[in-house]
Amino acid sequence: MILNKRTISPAFFKGLLFLLLILTVVTFLLPVYWVFIKAVNGPIAIFKYPPDLFPKRFSLDNFRNGFQDYNTVVGFLNTLKIVAINIAGTTMVSAIVAYGFARMDFPGRNIFFVIVIASILIPWDVKVIPQFMEFSHLGWTNTFLPLIVPMMFGFPFYIFVFRQFIIQIPYELDEAGIIDGCSRIGVFFRILLPLLKPPIMTVMVYEFVRSWNDFLDPLIYLSKMSKYTLSLTIFYMITPFMMDWGAVMAISALAVLFPVLMFFLMQKYLFGGLSFSGLKG
Repeated sequence: MILNKRTISPAFFKGLLFLLLILTVVTFLLPVYWVFIKAVNGPIAIFKYPPDLFPKRFSLDNFRNGFQDYNTVVGFLNTLKIVAINIAGTTMVSAIVAYGFARMDFPGRNIFFVIVIASILIPWDVKVIPQFMEFSHLGWTNTFLPLIVPMMFGFPFYIFVFRQFIIQIPYELDEAGIIDGCSRIGVFFRILLPLLKPPIMTVMVYEFVRSWNDFLDPLIYLSKMSKYTLSLTIFYMITPFMMDWGAVMAISALAVLFPVLMFFLMQKYLFGGLSFSGLKG
């Protein structure tokens, strides 16, 4: 039987779309919900079968065990240190580099910009061995330098976001600043930088999530427990012998909580920065 388009009301399609959205949301949020539920349900309830979809009791024992029995505090502090430095460094450097591509006319500008953006296409697997050999030769293993120094040269995607925003700012503002005696650096810091709040917030959110969730780079370069990041701390909590699943769930819940809070606090700047940068229609 062939359905006639006229016999199907728009309400049916809206209902079907709404149902699809609900299923998608449940699929993505169920693992996160499960982590939080088991984190506050106590050490014993995690092995209960059949499991409870809603906690019948609340307990902070898992969080206490996670902080007492593992190197969690050090992992949090190391991660916060790396995140703070990366956010400050890569945001400022990416904005300055983007200003050069957007405002300064020099030979090969477009070619260099294409090369910078094309570097995003290089797989991480291709770069990891040469980078490890280079950082090992410099004696940077078991330090935070391999996780910080590369970001101090900017990040291609962030440079693109800043450039797309800057080229939409009238160039007459630059000319007015130059006429008043500002140098190029003065124009950037005094005139353009205050106008770059949306892309700055966007880059800060992206870099926070990237640095906070980074796992492979710390796994490669850090082997001392005193240098572990939060992701490594959680990874080494999972062992074949005597593993405290409740503590793992508790610390994982805290690790998830920080990026979620950052997103909700900065979401209006995030979407604003993307729309002004031409990444959102």
